[in-house]
Amino acid sequence: MMSNIVRQSFFTVNASMFLLSILNCSAFAMELTDNLQLHGFLTQGAFYTTDNNYNGKSDDKVSFDQTEVGANIFWQLNDRIDFSAQALYRRAGKVENSDLRTDYAMMSVNLLSNDTSHSGIRLGRIKNPIGLYNETRDVAFTTPSILLPQSVYLERSRSLLLSSDGGQFFGSYQLGNGWLTFKMNYGKAHNDNDEIKKVMFGNLAQGDLEADDKMFSGQVKYSLDNDKYILALSYVDVTLDYKPTSTDILASGTAKFSPYMLSAQYNGEKWGFTSEYYYSKNEFENFGFIFPDSYPVTENWYLQGTYRFTPKWQGIVRYDVNILDKDDRNGKNFESFGLPAHLGFTKDWMFGLRWDITPTVMLRGEYHYIDGTSWLSSADNPDRQETERYWDLFALQLSFRF
Repeated sequence: MMSNIVRQSFFTVNASMFLLSILNCSAFAMELTDNLQLHGFLTQGAFYTTDNNYNGKSDDKVSFDQTEVGANIFWQLNDRIDFSAQALYRRAGKVENSDLRTDYAMMSVNLLSNDTSHSGIRLGRIKNPIGLYNETRDVAFTTPSILLPQSVYLERSRSLLLSSDGGQFFGSYQLGNGWLTFKMNYGKAHNDNDEIKKVMFGNLAQGDLEADDKMFSGQVKYSLDNDKYILALSYVDVTLDYKPTSTDILASGTAKFSPYMLSAQYNGEKWGFTSEYYYSKNEFENFGFIFPDSYPVTENWYLQGTYRFTPKWQGIVRYDVNILDKDDRNGKNFESFGLPAHLGFTKDWMFGLRWDITPTVMLRGEYHYIDGTSWLSSADNPDRQETERYWDLFALQLSFRF
């Protein structure tokens, strides 16, 4: 245990030193030309839970196993073509362990641009337009809380839904007193699906769960008064194919997810209100007799309110509901497999506070009172029999950007 504490402290100190070196060089970022920009960020989190583990071994101890370091560049070649990319180092418990990856990398071509309309295409690795926060969820300054609502932004499926390799058609048009925007992505999802496989099959699966080459995601959004009012509808269609080994007890089945998300937001001078509703038709077929075909419907939602006390201080409260199968809201079907019923749902009350110390430094903390374990990761909680239905989570986060 002592060695783990030393290792975590060593990493945190070195990450902070790395960040300070970036901040000391921030003048360099300001000296770049008008058509070339460089930005970056570093976020370090700390988690403590009364039961269960979140982002590492947090049960009755403090875990520092959440770190994000990113650097992005934007280059505008001319009035029609620009390039952008971001490299991201991310550590999040055992789900993502010291992973360095290309978060996005794309070319954007403007096809039409005037005072009332704008459209174009993007090619490369592109963030998927899902809900209000998926495209910017890596940058702490752009999200409302340390933990995004797990009802609709599950961390364990983050790698699958965050981005895709392919193309996007986008546009925005002035409609009345507001703007109507749309984004349509088509490409291939990533194949970092070990956590999803573990949740679906437990220890039964020996093969690989791979995304096929045809993932679609799209969003239509209408905003009024400089985003004071926002209404959006998002849709995703993604299929995972299971590749069994020669000794596997599972067959070559498919898992298909087709979620819809309705988002509404009000951003006032002091008050802000957000709600998102997630409805997904899921299909699990042809995995063999050990895993019969099933078609559960997932229904999730949250209500969130924020209040800005001063320009630097903001409070937040949220009620978040995750139901894996709307026809089994109490998780009774899990008990028939010898598993805890609370694996089928999670209800989460959250209270938080944010302090913008400077425009580039932010500190925030939050408390969660949680009933259920449906969104807990299997990587950090391998024995689901040992998980507890009622638990508390405390979180702190320090974030820097330049």
